Amino acid sequence: KDTPERGIFKSVDGGETWNKVLFANNKAGAVDLIMDPNNSRVMYASTWNIRRTPYSLSSGGEGSALWKSTDSGDTWTNISGNKGLPEGTWGISGITVSPVNSERIWAIIENDKGGVYRSDDGGEKWTKVNESRSLRQRAWYYTRIYADPQDIDVVYVVNVSYHKSKDGGKTFQSKRAPHGDHHDLWIAPENPNRMIIG
Repeated sequence: KDTPERGIFKSVDGGETWNKVLFANNKAGAVDLIMDPNNSRVMYASTWNIRRTPYSLSSGGEGSALWKSTDSGDTWTNISGNKGLPEGTWGISGITVSPVNSERIWAIIENDKGGVYRSDDGGEKWTKVNESRSLRQRAWYYTRIYADPQDIDVVYVVNVSYHKSKDGGKTFQSKRAPHGDHHDLWIAPENPNRMIIG
C-alpha cells in the first residue's frame, strides 16, 4: 500500500515521540539502517520500492536508494548516484561499515549490474568487487552484508548459503549452517569467532 508513513523515524525521548527523518516516497520503505561503530553521528540507510501480492512480486523502482547522514540521522543525502555505483533501476540493497576503518563500506545491490560494491572513502567513490549470483540470488529474500569487527578485509554475505570473504569482497567461500536459508548474522565485537546466524 502506498503511504506517507514509510521511511525512518527518530526519537530523542526514549520512544515517547517520533519524528520522520528520512522519506524516499510513499512506495519505498527503509530496509537497512547502519550506524558507524566509530562515530554515531554517521549513519547509512537503504530504502526499497517493493510490491508483493498473492500473485506477483515487483522489486525495484523509484525510491530504492542508498542514503548517508552525518548528523545522527536528522538529515540524509541520497548517495546512490555516487561514482562507481550502478545506474538504472535499483531493487533492495544492504550496507555495512567496517569497525576497523569507517572509510571502508560495503553495499550489496540488486540491479542489472548488481553485486557487492566497496568504498574506501566513506561512500564517495565505489568499486564493484564481486558480482557472483550466489551472493545475490533471490535478492528480495536476502540481501544482507556484514563487516568483521576486527579484520578490515573480512566481510560476510548471507543468502541460501552464507559466504565469507577474506580479501575485501573480491572472492568468497560458501558454507551452510544446519538450517539453510541464512537471513541474519551477529558477530561479537570483542571476539569475531563468536557468531549467531539466523
